Amino acid sequence: MEIGLGTIVYEFAGIPLKASLESIAQFGIKYIDVLAFGDYNPAFFPEEEQKAIAEKLHTLGIKASSVVTCAHGNLASDDEEEVAFAVEQLKLAALFIRRLGGRQVLIGKGVGNIDFSLPRERAWRNVVKVLKEYCQWCQKHDVLVTLELEPESLYICNGPEAMRQLIEEVNEPNLFANIDIGHLNILRVPPQDLAPLKERIIHVHISDNDGLAHTNSIIGEGTTDIRWYIDTLLDCGIDEVARSQGEVAVAGIELGHPGEYIQDPDYRVLKSLGNVLSRVPRLRKTRVDEDI
Repeated sequence: MEIGLGTIVYEFAGIPLKASLESIAQFGIKYIDVLAFGDYNPAFFPEEEQKAIAEKLHTLGIKASSVVTCAHGNLASDDEEEVAFAVEQLKLAALFIRRLGGRQVLIGKGVGNIDFSLPRERAWRNVVKVLKEYCQWCQKHDVLVTLELEPESLYICNGPEAMRQLIEEVNEPNLFANIDIGHLNILRVPPQDLAPLKERIIHVHISDNDGLAHTNSIIGEGTTDIRWYIDTLLDCGIDEVARSQGEVAVAGIELGHPGEYIQDPDYRVLKSLGNVLSRVPRLRKTRVDEDI
């Protein structure tokens, strides 16, 4: 498994994606998870600029391991127009990652959520239907879809068991799991509880918090036992599962939370990177000028 970095830390600092890539390359990080909402929502990010980012990645030797997107709207909704708009955003994200040379779209925000007038059972059925149709569309574009669980109860995908059940019910060969270990820290879910998902996990987020709030703190300043989770995932065969799909398993460091202004993103990245490398010796960090 390779160390990566989410570009979210630079967006929250107000630094354009193109400029942030220079810093990332200087740190020797080869893999990035590109934030595809906010300023870089592909609906508003012109295709010419997307191609310019792709060229910059190639020049710097950086690879886009995934695009992280949160559909604008609730995928669990009964409102057909809301869902259609949300799915259109997801399709644009899939085309974005292909332009960047990658193949994974990560759907955040628990895929969808329940509401006062939307019971969980109906919301669940809606999400299964939408995900199945989206995965089938993505297969035509050689795109893998990964789900991210959220630690709050109102989300559809709010734990490992919900994720396992969703993947089984959607039953499409290109649907996989992302594991954010900071989310598991809040849920008090030990890594051995991920065993039922081991054949579907291909991507990881390394995040940290105090076990109570979803803060994406500097790695090492919270209570998340990073080594415990990463070692378990490696033992479960994440590298082999990713390789079977033609992918490299990446553990992307995720820093910062929505609404936060980050004054010195380079400091957060350097400190977090040092803590990860010292605590989890089994993680690889391939330099941008190396090949695997």
